[in-house]
Amino acid sequence: MAYLILHSRSDAEEVVIDTAMTAWDKAATLRDASALRAWLLRVAARHALQRVRRARGIDPLPLLPTFQAASATGGADVLSDRLSLTAAVSDLPPRMRAAVALHYFSDLTIDDVAAALGSSRNTVKTELRLALRRLRVAMDANR
Repeated sequence: MAYLILHSRSDAEEVVIDTAMTAWDKAATLRDASALRAWLLRVAARHALQRVRRARGIDPLPLLPTFQAASATGGADVLSDRLSLTAAVSDLPPRMRAAVALHYFSDLTIDDVAAALGSSRNTVKTELRLALRRLRVAMDANR
């Protein structure tokens, strides 16, 4: 999730370290142990977004993670679609990218995404709707 927001493996690794340190320091504030995953993702998202705000003006590296060989069922088309989607996600603004990463890649609920981003539920729903629209347009343009 941090990598999707930051576009940098080293920055994402630092966010994971920062998240672990925060979790260690603030573990007593976690009221519900079953919400640990969502809590950690919220902490990581906040650290990643803080890093984006600090780095304003610096162009992030393009988000092109290494994909394994395309599956036999999809071949080059699957790999091409994945690369196109990855590029489209990387072109989203950081907060939209964070909402997409938390909701679709990390399976958090809208309420958990809102809490992680410090936004209202309706703001997150709007960001996701706009992000999906942008992603559809980008994917259609690549076909």
